[in-house]
Amino acid sequence: MKWNLALEAEIVKKYAAVSPVLNERGRRLWAAAEARSIGYGGDALVSSATGLARETVRNGRREIERGVQASDRCPAPVADAQASTRPSR
Repeated sequence: MKWNLALEAEIVKKYAAVSPVLNERGRRLWAAAEARSIGYGGDALVSSATGLARETVRNGRREIERGVQASDRCPAPVADAQASTRPSR
C-alpha cells in the first residue's frame, strides 16, 4: 500500500475527536475498526496516526473477529478527594 498522507491526517482528526472519551478497550477497538476499513496496511497507518502500537491494533482486530462482547466491568471507585485534604487526627 502506498502511504496516503491525506488518509493519515483524516485518521488523526478522527482520533483526536474521540480519544478523550474512550477507555483503553475503546481506543483499541476504534483503531482496529479503522484499520479494517482501510484494508492492507491499515494497521501500520492507524498505528502511525494514533501513536498506538501495531500490536494493540492487531489485538483489537482479533477481538472484533471473535465477536465484541459488551463489558459489564465498572471502573474502580476513585478515592474521595476531600479525604486526602482533611487533616489527620
